[in-house]
Amino acid sequence: MRNPLLFTYMLFLMACSDIPDLENINPEQWKADKGGCESYRITVVDTLLSQKDKLKGLSQNEVISLLGQADQHELYERSQKFFIYHLEPGMNCENYENQYFKAFYIRFNALDQAIDFNIQKIK
Repeated sequence: MRNPLLFTYMLFLMACSDIPDLENINPEQWKADKGGCESYRITVVDTLLSQKDKLKGLSQNEVISLLGQADQHELYERSQKFFIYHLEPGMNCENYENQYFKAFYIRFNALDQAIDFNIQKIK
């Protein structure tokens, strides 16, 4: 290795990416709405989707820093992964009514980049 200091600096720069600011969304309130039980997420999801260009390309760790831990994870073929954030009261909420509820899906490719965002109903 020619210049270990330069290599270390480059690794540091790659590890320190900018987490985007989301307009009209309170990330701390999103994180606190675990399982969609407080119904904050459903009120701002359209605003979040309108800013999906800010989310595109983020790694799983960056998304966790921004939106918190997902309520569910799904593994898919070819090393793809989904983070699922409940938007309406889900199974772990007192006000869950054993019905379908909306969830926000983020799909990550095999390179750990967020590439797709959508809303689906799940049970």
